[in-house]
Amino acid sequence: MSEVVFSTVHGSRLYGFAHEGSDHDVFVVTDSHSRRVKHTITPDGIDTTEIGIWRFLQLALSGSHQSVEAVFSPVKVWGPAGDRYRSLIAGIQVGGPEVFDKYERTIRKFCYGDYKKRRHAARLYVNLIQLRRRSSITPALDPELISFCDIVASTLSGDDLARELDVYKPKEASA
Repeated sequence: MSEVVFSTVHGSRLYGFAHEGSDHDVFVVTDSHSRRVKHTITPDGIDTTEIGIWRFLQLALSGSHQSVEAVFSPVKVWGPAGDRYRSLIAGIQVGGPEVFDKYERTIRKFCYGDYKKRRHAARLYVNLIQLRRRSSITPALDPELISFCDIVASTLSGDDLARELDVYKPKEASA
């Protein structure tokens, strides 16, 4: 049986976007060597993602934003296996062209969605700037950045939002 390395609140409650109707997302990293990610939702609405340590590290270092957010979560609760991995996780730096490209693709895709996706595009843009500057992020946004994300998502969409977030790529003209 695998032991918990750490767990953290995740999603809107981590970012600062939660409202009365927000679900409760939890991200759990275990010492399992399984590559499978387990996703469960309990009857009381707790949405849990459980992942083994090596798959988690692979996803984080390749720029999977959910894993990157968990790496840098300031509200981790360390479990029984935490001491074996704490220094490894604390030393993680995320960056490089592949990571930045993955973030840009996700931001661009979210620019064309509903308000919630556009707000996530703005949030991921903030995180991308942080990754480029310091190879880490602060997933829990301060009130000023939450306001920025809300305003941008409320006033811009599609190509306009992609241009504002500096991820716009015009389609190639056909010959």
